[in-house]
Amino acid sequence: MSSTSSILDRKGKVNNMDNRETPAEYKDKFMLSFVEMGWADPTMVDPRYKGWTGGRVEIHTYESEFDIDEKHFCTPDTEEWRAFEEAYDLKWLTKDELESFVKTLKEKFYRVDENGDPIL
Repeated sequence: MSSTSSILDRKGKVNNMDNRETPAEYKDKFMLSFVEMGWADPTMVDPRYKGWTGGRVEIHTYESEFDIDEKHFCTPDTEEWRAFEEAYDLKWLTKDELESFVKTLKEKFYRVDENGDPIL
């Protein structure tokens, strides 16, 4: 099963509140939105994560106002990460591009093991 299957399975089954027609340029496309998450009080952050960034990437379709998918990231805050984020934030991707994006996000920018410990 593909890592994007959850939103792909629902695509086309979700109606907008106003039932507007999807413009041709947005059919079968997915828009990414990066959302960083953190603590208001920096003393609450595990010191092992100092200099890291974490959050989620929301995956939207034109048809879905609220029914979205999301993928998480937790990675050192590097120039490589910021370039990746800049390249994809608020961009529309095809299904193949989305699957490649998710694979890269998971392999390079989700640096946490099964116990929630950072992979240094």
